[in-house]
Amino acid sequence: MAQPFYPRKIELQVGPRKGETVYCLQPHYYGTISTKQVAEQIAQESALTSADVLAGIDRLAYFCQRNMALGYKVKLDGLGTFYNELLTTGSVNTEAEVTAKLIKSVRPAFNAEYTIVNRSFRYALLPEKTEFVRISFKEAEGTGTGGDDSSTEEDDGSGTFG
Repeated sequence: MAQPFYPRKIELQVGPRKGETVYCLQPHYYGTISTKQVAEQIAQESALTSADVLAGIDRLAYFCQRNMALGYKVKLDGLGTFYNELLTTGSVNTEAEVTAKLIKSVRPAFNAEYTIVNRSFRYALLPEKTEFVRISFKEAEGTGTGGDDSSTEEDDGSGTFG
């Protein structure tokens, strides 16, 4: 299994290099796995039904929301920690000026569980080694659609991390 990526063309909009075209690496995703699909996969590998798994996921989401609203972080072993992140208008000069009025909004945040091995982060959600493969999007000949075909290039700049 590998994480596909492709080069993305960007024209710089600010700074001394404004107008210059550069390329960066962009991850490619083949789609999104739905909660229902996850539940079906878990049910196939366990003694639970898909409905049981969906009910468990529903309760997990509810209790994360409820406990985060009460000011708790929620740590799920093997996944990570969910918590509230406060987005503020900035800083003030005195402690007395620190009030809830500085908060613009609250958003949920997540830190993936990790361990440090040989001064490197190893994330629980990733396999021990991650393979990368460069893909290209080639326009389907004669269709003019821009295509959604992806194919692995011969000299693909692929690699492994971890």
